[in-house]
Amino acid sequence: MILNTIYQGEHLLPGTIGQSFIYIALLTALMSFVYYLLAEIKGNKRFHTIGRNSFKLHFLSLAIVGISFFYILLNHYYEYAYVWRHTASYLPLKFIISSFWAGQEGSFLLWVLIESVLGVILLYTAKRFENRVMTVIAAGQFMLTTMILGIRPLGFVLGQSPFTLLREEAANVGSAFFQSADYLSNIADGYGINPLLENIWMITHPPLLFLGYAAAIVPFAYAIASLWKCDYKSWLKPAFPWTIFSVLSLGGGILLGGAWAYESLTFGGFWAWDPVENASLIPWLVIVASMHMMILNKRRNHSYGLSYIFIILGFILVVYASYLTRSGVLGETSVHAFGNNGLSAQMILIMAIVVISSLFLYFKNYKHFPKNNKDEFLSREFWMYIGSLVLLLSAFQIFISTSIPVINKIFGTDIAPPLEVTAYYNKWQLPMAIMVVLLISISLVLKYGKNNFRSFSKRYGLVFIITTIFFVGEIFLFQIESVGFLLFLFAINLAIFSSLDFLFRNRFNLYSLSNSISHLGFSLFLLGVLAAFSNIHIISSNTSNYDLGNAATNRENQLLVKNQLKQLNKYMVEYKRFRKERNHMYYGIDFYQKDAKGKISKSFSIEPSININKKMGNVYDPDTYHSFKKDVFTFISFANVDGDAKGERYKQLAEQGMDIGDTLSVMGSEFVLYNIRVEGAKDSLDPNNIAIFAQMKSLIPSDSIPNFELEYRISNGRVYKGNKEISNKNLRFRFVKISNKQKGIILGVDKKEMEFIVIKSMVFPYISIMWSGALIMLVGLFISLYRNIQISLGKRD
Repeated sequence: MILNTIYQGEHLLPGTIGQSFIYIALLTALMSFVYYLLAEIKGNKRFHTIGRNSFKLHFLSLAIVGISFFYILLNHYYEYAYVWRHTASYLPLKFIISSFWAGQEGSFLLWVLIESVLGVILLYTAKRFENRVMTVIAAGQFMLTTMILGIRPLGFVLGQSPFTLLREEAANVGSAFFQSADYLSNIADGYGINPLLENIWMITHPPLLFLGYAAAIVPFAYAIASLWKCDYKSWLKPAFPWTIFSVLSLGGGILLGGAWAYESLTFGGFWAWDPVENASLIPWLVIVASMHMMILNKRRNHSYGLSYIFIILGFILVVYASYLTRSGVLGETSVHAFGNNGLSAQMILIMAIVVISSLFLYFKNYKHFPKNNKDEFLSREFWMYIGSLVLLLSAFQIFISTSIPVINKIFGTDIAPPLEVTAYYNKWQLPMAIMVVLLISISLVLKYGKNNFRSFSKRYGLVFIITTIFFVGEIFLFQIESVGFLLFLFAINLAIFSSLDFLFRNRFNLYSLSNSISHLGFSLFLLGVLAAFSNIHIISSNTSNYDLGNAATNRENQLLVKNQLKQLNKYMVEYKRFRKERNHMYYGIDFYQKDAKGKISKSFSIEPSININKKMGNVYDPDTYHSFKKDVFTFISFANVDGDAKGERYKQLAEQGMDIGDTLSVMGSEFVLYNIRVEGAKDSLDPNNIAIFAQMKSLIPSDSIPNFELEYRISNGRVYKGNKEISNKNLRFRFVKISNKQKGIILGVDKKEMEFIVIKSMVFPYISIMWSGALIMLVGLFISLYRNIQISLGKRD
């Protein structure tokens, strides 16, 4: 690099501002941690005030960092490595927004920003817990802020800055390209985001997921605060709404990720047991178990140890999930994971600090936890307790399987991850899922405390009878044959009708609404999953006269020629339309059905598309017809991408020189050049203004091709080359140029290519039940959150 080079066109001010405020954010987080800690130890109000004001400055600093970062993204300042790597001029505003968190630096910034907002809320709501809770929050913010520092003290990588200049990256230092002062003029555009991320759900899924990650630290902070002061019960009331909020936001983020996978990926489903998906699911399951244990702790005076373990483990697993997805350790087992960015050691250090400090406090207090008699066997408490353990067991199985690459790295083993991933996880998770819904059904029929066996048997017997009636009908409706799935179906129905029984028995009060609706939604979600994914059927099968290459491809795909109807299961399908918008190509497909009288009418239309991306590869986006009974999911498995993109439908057959009287045979037809006519000045021909006409005719009368002529015109030195389409032969003749021979021309003949696509189409029966169940579950959690916020504020008992 040339020393003291003044680079032209760079916009360094927003980056300098952003990087400076990262340092200020780090310093103020550290100050907040130290002064809150001193305020708690010494009871000094002045330290408390300094700690509080430091955190406010920390929040404001991060806000300025976020604004500076979005500013350089919005203005496409490609001198910044992150901007060049994750944006491009063709991206609309909505995807510029999503590029904020498309890379590691941006997603860490989003996380620390969201967590700072939650910290500000705690400044005004934590009350007597503020010193202890904010000590933990400030420590967490300090560690998280180091992830966006981008410095190398003593050779140790400490974070990656979103404001690193492209010319300052290690791979580019010394590059001849960046030695030029005006190198920016040679950067025409950015690399752009992964085309898979160009989806509306990717604008909402990551922020909601990171909100869940950020929220997980709050109940953890309350748990640490209570262990700190050996106060084992009073923390539950303020911490519980935050636990619900974490379950709600993290669960919502996971569901939106599933919606993205369903709409954007072509594997046919919303969950693939990918390690990155699992990394978010594991802490969610543990935090759900924590939520139920906290309910039990509020009602009886024992088993605090498990609540602490679950809460601490939930947050540790959030940190571990970040390590899994960002360290590069999952590079060979997941398509979603980030590559290795050199921050593995830093993330391991953060994880170690969290684990050691929290477990130290836990075991220091373990002997002092309140102990009481065990729960009655026939009580809601007992079965909720068992249910929490089953959730933990489920999370543990997923954790071990997902962590195989980590285990191999630590112990030098060579354990192979499962090949048939879906079958493997279904085998392990199905028994636990059956247990969970059975336990839901039992616990909702029981009351807290001791229950009378006769009254329980009477209520549960009624639920069992209703379940059996519906179960018999659902066997035929959903066409489920597997014994394991049938057991699951029966257990799900028990949970559904137990939830409804609980709702009606408690006369729709606010407590019963939150409890029954969330469990009802969860059970309906599982019912939809079972109905849809146990009976997926592919309805496309190649009925054209064209071979697609092999038996499997012919069995599951259909070739559609434009404007030709083809049978697709019980539908008639026609590829009807094509349109191109920016880098997307849309293929309009109409689905028809016959009525009882045999009349064909259009049922619905879809537009699967192809996102053209020459840098990262084309992405085939599905389109889906939604109805209550089924989704018809369709994607393009093959198309003439180059031809469709250019609008070029012809393939060259031949180019040859011809004189008057020469004939040309092509595709069973024969043509003769019978005359060449020239137009121009009579006295002297002007080579810059002349028109030459090659006159052709068919020699086979049965072809019914009228005589035609091809024009070659030069006007003011500019050349125009004419062509002629022979539609009944799918041919096009072109006047290429004048040959070197006297009265000779070069003639080109092209064959019109067939306009076609190959599609794969499958049906997901009753998947609408799954999405409806998810929505109902989230509504139930919202009601529970509202109710418990009211309780924590003292507005409700």
